[in-house]
Amino acid sequence: MKIAAIDVGSNSIHLVIVEADAVGNQRVLAREKTMVRLAKGIAKTGKIAPEAFQAGLETLALMAEVIRGFSCDTTMACGTAALREAGNADRFIEEAGALGIPIRVISGEEEARLIHLAVSRAIPFPDEPSVLVDIGGGSTELTWVHGERVPASISLPWGLQRLADAVPTANPPTPDDMARLGKFIRKVLKKAMKALPKDLPPASIVLGTSGTLLDLAKGTGETSAFSREQLLRFERKLWRCTAQERVTNLGVDPKRAEVLHVGATWAMGILRWLEATQVRCLPVGLREGMIWEALRHGGVALPALPERRRQSVETLAERLDPDPGHSRHVQTLADQLFLDLRPAFELGETERELLAYAARLHDIGLSVAEKSHHKHGAYLIQNANLAGFWPKECELISQVVRFHRGKAPDMRKHEGFALLAPWHRQVVEKLAAILRVADALDRRRRQSVRLVRLETDAEETRLMVHGSGDLRPELEALQDKGKLLFNLLDRPLQVVVVG
Repeated sequence: MKIAAIDVGSNSIHLVIVEADAVGNQRVLAREKTMVRLAKGIAKTGKIAPEAFQAGLETLALMAEVIRGFSCDTTMACGTAALREAGNADRFIEEAGALGIPIRVISGEEEARLIHLAVSRAIPFPDEPSVLVDIGGGSTELTWVHGERVPASISLPWGLQRLADAVPTANPPTPDDMARLGKFIRKVLKKAMKALPKDLPPASIVLGTSGTLLDLAKGTGETSAFSREQLLRFERKLWRCTAQERVTNLGVDPKRAEVLHVGATWAMGILRWLEATQVRCLPVGLREGMIWEALRHGGVALPALPERRRQSVETLAERLDPDPGHSRHVQTLADQLFLDLRPAFELGETERELLAYAARLHDIGLSVAEKSHHKHGAYLIQNANLAGFWPKECELISQVVRFHRGKAPDMRKHEGFALLAPWHRQVVEKLAAILRVADALDRRRRQSVRLVRLETDAEETRLMVHGSGDLRPELEALQDKGKLLFNLLDRPLQVVVVG
């Protein structure tokens, strides 16, 4: 079986083609990589720039020719931060599909999971605590590993290009530029700490899986490993040079030359934050994780049979949902919120589908009893044998339904939630927060709120509620059920009612 996997990253687009036998042994047939920098400028314009847009499609067209030349049985393509954030991502995905490249946008949590899967198949993890770090153009994924255990995982919506856009530097950069970037990075990492368990052990080793860290290794004079002290020396050299001098004097790739000093400072900030002293770079990443994920499911790209999945959810809902008009309206409101929150929450198409299914099924527990109907609903989903879903997907849907009301998910109090992998706990928390708000905005089941939009900037979030009539009951429900979402956004909220 021949499988092609494409990682449509925010900096580079990578292709790997492997031939796998029945037991998973793999032979690499081809590798391709092109740096197109899809993320450049997105933080300012909200869109992929025309040059990067065209370069990305040209790269995918060439990769499609390579894939056809090998007669691949399965082709998968995953889009990451740039395609989660860009306003013209849908058009890019549509045009890529016309070339024969079916891009599926994945969440930051899914990135972390697939990277962990790739590394776990490539090397034995060290006995001491370590952290997997993947620095992309638009996001950075970190996963804590201690032997076979994964205590925590987090996706930060900050990568090499996005940081460079958010904190511009002169050419050559100035000491003030470095001070501003350092302050910004410390603020980002301090906020990230709030989402992590309190008892994480210090990790002396970072396992790096990104091109940024490989380029930094090369700059230190090493090929696959470097120390924090070596990185510090190379960081200082990068900051003393113009972009052109980084190419001519330091041997930096011309396409990374104008931003690699930012990447070095970001990597140094992460190492200090983790209290890590060593970085070991690994030649695997998201695309290898995609290959292993496909092999776990018979070599097919996921998810399979979307119409079968939708129909199985509808069948269960039609049998048990006492108010389908309410559930469908909540589903619509939840999707509106999801699209506005996708960049901030680093979510993808899989999570969008799971949220839609959870919204459609969130009240089926009322067929058992009104009291604790969120718990009854979760139980019904877990035992429904929904066709077209993997067991883990059913568990995630059930957990979102479980927490669409009542107490917020808490590892210390909720056993089912605690048993989820860390990346899945974050997905459940985010989707449940969205569903709570959507449900509150149809408290009286009258569909009085027609549209909800969420505008987020660095200072505050504005929830624009478009509706008619007296919306006070919905707004009162929002005060309570919106707390989880407001806490996750970690910034002041202003609710604006639009008649």
